[in-house]
Amino acid sequence: RIVTQQERCLFCFENPNRPKHLVVAIANFTYLMLPQFQPVAPGHCCILTLQHELATRMVDDNVWEEIRNFKKCLIMMFAKQEKEVIFLETVLWLSQQRRHCVIECIPLPQDLAKEAPLYFKKAIDEAEDEWSQHNAKKLIDTSQKGLRSSIPENFPYFHVEFGLKRGFVHVIDDETEFKSSFGLNVVRGMLQTQDENMYRRCKYESIEVQKETVAAFAKEWESFDWTKQLD
Repeated sequence: RIVTQQERCLFCFENPNRPKHLVVAIANFTYLMLPQFQPVAPGHCCILTLQHELATRMVDDNVWEEIRNFKKCLIMMFAKQEKEVIFLETVLWLSQQRRHCVIECIPLPQDLAKEAPLYFKKAIDEAEDEWSQHNAKKLIDTSQKGLRSSIPENFPYFHVEFGLKRGFVHVIDDETEFKSSFGLNVVRGMLQTQDENMYRRCKYESIEVQKETVAAFAKEWESFDWTKQLD
């Protein structure tokens, strides 16, 4: 079953059907690509694992390090544009092993990025009132201990990081109630683009448009591309 999941998974690097034109940089265990759907904000990109991993909480140290390298370089690249980056990861249905590990990286103007922790805290608290069966801790601050020391391994979770220093993780209590688009919808709310996007299907862009976006992104990325130092 796991093999067929990987064959079907569009993000596994070995899948010949994956959207190759969206890839920006490839490391040993991870890669950087632009989203398949219309980006939430200009510069929106994704860090993924080459192999079919389910969550950053579960990856080996060498994979973890590469993800961190991508994050650091993206932070530096967008700082030049006076933007800060927030990173989102949603981990659901671990037992089915269907979902590939994806970290959404979304640059925001600095003044808006400063508000992001409040927005996410509020959104999770409000949603929790609807979802949760237990009085579990709604939000765990990962600023001190980081993601790995904050929650056990095989739990579904939503993790948001504001740069590399601050973050929240929320253990998902009821997976049937939690929308995988939750994090992106919070960002759309912050950018006030949600009404058009929230309830519609994701919009695809033409391959031509996507290729132009990738070329523009790659040009900005070039001087920050740490993967060039790899053999």
